[in-house]
Amino acid sequence: MGEVQSPNILNWYPFKENQKIKEIKNIEEIDLCNEKFDVIILVGIFENQNIKLKELIKKVEKILEEKGKILITIDNKFGLEAFNGTPDKIYKKKFASLTGYNNEQNKRETYTKSSIENEIRKLGYNMRFYYPLPDYKKPNVIFTDEQLPEYNSIDKYHPYYIENNDITFNEIDVFREILKTDKNMFTFFANSFLIEITKGECDKTYKYISFNNIRKEKYRLITKIADEYVEKQEVNEKAHKHYENIKSNIRYLNENGIKTVDYIENQIIRSKYIEQKNLLNNRLTELLEEQRNDEFYEILDKFIEKISIDIYHEENYEKTAFGKYNLEIQDKTIINDLHFTPKGLWDMTFKNCFYIDNDFYFFDQEWDEPNLPVEYILYRSILYTISLRRFIKIEDLLEKYNLTKYLELFKKLDDKMQEMVRDDETWKSYKQNNIIDIDATKQELINQNIRNKAQEQEIENLNIRSNAQKAEADNLKEQIFNLTEENKRLREQYVKIPKWRFLWRKK
Repeated sequence: MGEVQSPNILNWYPFKENQKIKEIKNIEEIDLCNEKFDVIILVGIFENQNIKLKELIKKVEKILEEKGKILITIDNKFGLEAFNGTPDKIYKKKFASLTGYNNEQNKRETYTKSSIENEIRKLGYNMRFYYPLPDYKKPNVIFTDEQLPEYNSIDKYHPYYIENNDITFNEIDVFREILKTDKNMFTFFANSFLIEITKGECDKTYKYISFNNIRKEKYRLITKIADEYVEKQEVNEKAHKHYENIKSNIRYLNENGIKTVDYIENQIIRSKYIEQKNLLNNRLTELLEEQRNDEFYEILDKFIEKISIDIYHEENYEKTAFGKYNLEIQDKTIINDLHFTPKGLWDMTFKNCFYIDNDFYFFDQEWDEPNLPVEYILYRSILYTISLRRFIKIEDLLEKYNLTKYLELFKKLDDKMQEMVRDDETWKSYKQNNIIDIDATKQELINQNIRNKAQEQEIENLNIRSNAQKAEADNLKEQIFNLTEENKRLREQYVKIPKWRFLWRKK
């Protein structure tokens, strides 16, 4: 099996060891082939080649084994990014694909999911669709029909913007509204497709894939979800050390009596597939929604106790994680009351923990920082569990656990952690979107702040309208009062008028 050159979009695919694979970038390559292959890869071929899908498949058939597979990427004519002013990949023009390139001299075919399905079925092939976001060029996540996104989890990817890009709306927020309306509408608006085409059986090993391609190469992993398990894979050799560090963290937690969903099998990191409703952040939100606040705080206190591994006090600022990153602070004695842990797993947060049968099961513990306070881990847990904000003031929660005075210091440390992980070159692709974050948790946090401000403005507008309506009502009341008084006055005058004044009306 040769190495697949197309990054991210296929480096997770379960190719078989003995398969013959051919990746084609130019149609002319097909005519030069004198052998047949088990897998033909066509990534981005429509960008440079003016050919119809049906014609392309018929050409590829000549070098494809009888039950071989074609893996092809196609942009969606009605992808949401096209409505958002993203220039198309062919003519680099905005909104051109939406009209089927009707105004272009060299017209190109455009495709929707249904038109692709019709073409492939007519040729007698089976198919499986994958939906990469933001698109097939720089995928952060890949969904399938077996696992479509939920409205509250669509923010797990990072839209990127290119030169001459009009940003008319927040793509993630619009996808969220689409999913709220009808989850199946997502496939109509997906930006692009990866399609497996075969006369045999389509591979259904994985139903969801996520990438960390905004990280430095040495931290990049792929997470693959199958029906019964979740598997982590290092992207390249540079990430091997980080992969081994995760194994070390799993062993460390188990040695300290902390249960994990993750386990090591044949040197591969896997975890049991557990339904999202069992996530600790979902459980805590549910308790607040049901106004079971005592249970909420009881679980939260147990959580703090669980993450407090070998805690101690440290008065030497330079020995702590704050000193390591040279964080400036006026009063360094502020750390004296913090509870430090020698191996601070700073992603032991609500969102990386299941709560099952009154016990905690952690997963995805990639990061550790020596001499880190437990309070910082709690701070991240509270701050990035956005759903809690619907039912409780986060400021009150931070104050209850004595975290308020550390907020500035913790934010500085959090920024340093992000900088440590983030790849600056890749970051440039996402830089125009100021709500993007390496961990994807700040994405939703800032979106929430934007929505809150919009709601505050709407409330202010409602108050203005309400006051105007109140003033109008008061004015009407005054007019009614004046008319009533005038009516009384006229009645009194009527009574005083002599009856003979009206005799002339009688016949």
